Amino acid sequence: MSKSLQDADRDARKLVSNWTTGAALTGWIPGSAFFLTAADTAMIHQVAGAYGVNAFDMDHLLSIISGAVGSAIAGGVIAEVVGIIPLVGWAVKSAAMAAKARVIGDAVIKYFRERSKLPDAKVVIPMDDTDGEKPKNPPKPKTAIAVEEDDD
Repeated sequence: MSKSLQDADRDARKLVSNWTTGAALTGWIPGSAFFLTAADTAMIHQVAGAYGVNAFDMDHLLSIISGAVGSAIAGGVIAEVVGIIPLVGWAVKSAAMAAKARVIGDAVIKYFRERSKLPDAKVVIPMDDTDGEKPKNPPKPKTAIAVEEDDD
């Protein structure tokens, strides 16, 4: 069986979740903004692969570079603003780096999904021409069972 758009969606969501978790766990480390920028770039490349899109096509390469630059700017701002505060700042920095990874991941999923040539596996159920409101095979009615209650 070939891969469908829904399979790619599931794979891409898992990739973004994994990278987001990684950012949350390592975002507190001093200097992490630099390696998390590289991680965001790797995530973008992997999401492109999940949708069967060649990430090294010039248009797609520009999207990866844009994502990396956006990641670097956001990561730098986050690191500078909250990273200097011990403990609480580090926790906030980790959460912010994870949120940054999630936002970038969601954006690239949308971007590469729109450009994917994978087939859509959604099943469309045709309606009966004579009655546009009812499906061809309506569900069977449920049988009601009377239950006697004991009065005490």
